[in-house]
Amino acid sequence: MTARLFAVGVPGPELSDADRGILRRHPPWGVILFRRNIETAAQLSALTADLKGLPGPPVLCLDQEGGPVDRLQPILGPSISFGAAAKTGVARRAGELAGESCRAFGFDVDLAPVVDRSLPEAGAVYLGERCAASEPERVERAAREYLEGLHANGVGGCLKHFPGLGRARMDTHKSLPALPADPSEEKKDLAPFAALMDAAGAVMISHAAGPDGKPASLSPSVATLLLRSRLGFTGAAFSDDLEMGALSAFGGLPERAASACVAGCDLLLVCKELPQYAECVAAVQKDVAPKRRAEAARRLQIYRRHLETMQELAPPMRSVSEVIADVAALRSQSA
Repeated sequence: MTARLFAVGVPGPELSDADRGILRRHPPWGVILFRRNIETAAQLSALTADLKGLPGPPVLCLDQEGGPVDRLQPILGPSISFGAAAKTGVARRAGELAGESCRAFGFDVDLAPVVDRSLPEAGAVYLGERCAASEPERVERAAREYLEGLHANGVGGCLKHFPGLGRARMDTHKSLPALPADPSEEKKDLAPFAALMDAAGAVMISHAAGPDGKPASLSPSVATLLLRSRLGFTGAAFSDDLEMGALSAFGGLPERAASACVAGCDLLLVCKELPQYAECVAAVQKDVAPKRRAEAARRLQIYRRHLETMQELAPPMRSVSEVIADVAALRSQSA
């Protein structure tokens, strides 16, 4: 089913009848939640339980990086940023607490860690504390520890944003940055992905453009040739949100979804425009070859089994109050 190649966002803190109807008619592989969906612990637990009751059920995803991207802050208080965790040597603990936090509210995947490099006038400005370091070795070490912490608590991770946004001098939420051709710098960008992608099982493709001007998420030369043929990745490739400003010149949302799937993205993220989701499904059904759709579905199925295995091995869950206390303690320890 083509809808199983999508992860979608929902508008608010509870599902409306219209939202539920869309999700039942076109059951997605995943649902991703944002701050607009999160108010209190009881409300979020009710929402995730409602989502888990849908056909599938969908895999529940969250961007819980800490720092600037901290979706659970209304409930848990501020979580340490990945950058601060890396600098103070507590990336493993930050990953553990992110995993516990996600699992406590029914999330299966934390779309983290960021493995982009923090470079002056580029990643250091536009990504800031989301990045661990400028040196690929330090990025890899912190990201590996964070992933291990997530996995130890039964939550999957996803490396982002392939092939690296550390050299991007614009924010892809708003504009299309171009990464200049530089084999030496590209090698540094790719190193953390190459080292960790098999352990993570999932990689998110960015919208940054190469020298040809085409966003990575819509480029077979990046999302397939570079990621698969050159680096040998066999896991699931997620697109970044297809609604971002970086893609504004590349057709409407349905056209972007089809182009991203053709390029090599297995999971297509439509994070806000749920009313357009059905059109996106129809476009992928019409414009993407059955063989490519089947390949994407197979990779997502393998990643889902990876999640299920980790969930089976996860330790008993602690109370939310205990997690809140440890989140605050780690933040204070690293201040």
